[in-house]
Amino acid sequence: MSEFNFKQKPSGLFKRFLHAPTWLYRWRLGFVMGKRFLMIEHRGRRTEDLHRTVLEVAGRYPERNEWIVTSGTGPKADWYRNLKANTLEAVWIGSKRSEATVRFLEADEAASVFSDYETAHAKTAAKLMDSMGVTYDGTDRGRIEMMRNIPMVSFVLA
Repeated sequence: MSEFNFKQKPSGLFKRFLHAPTWLYRWRLGFVMGKRFLMIEHRGRRTEDLHRTVLEVAGRYPERNEWIVTSGTGPKADWYRNLKANTLEAVWIGSKRSEATVRFLEADEAASVFSDYETAHAKTAAKLMDSMGVTYDGTDRGRIEMMRNIPMVSFVLA
């Protein structure tokens, strides 16, 4: 079993630890995180406060300037719910801040992206699924069913 449980919101020191990379982006040092991470700036759906969240990139398509992330805590993640309320301010790739459009992937497209992610990062994908408490039978159909509970979001940079 994984030492992290992404089925619930992080708290305490672990939450502070997860929030630390946002300072790298704010200091324009996001390039240290490489191309496997990005940061989004979004507004709270109720408070309208500005929030920053660093997310792992699950898929990258440079030819259309598109970056895809997944919600490891499912559809109840605050950042995901805020984006659903149309509150994206910007996306940071490395040390560059850009405006972007948001698109929520359907399960079949998300399954295709996750398949590519599994191929490129097999151990990380296995640990992620374990920490989220999800699994599938190894088939394409099973992966699609699993992705119905793991939302993926696309950012197309302006």
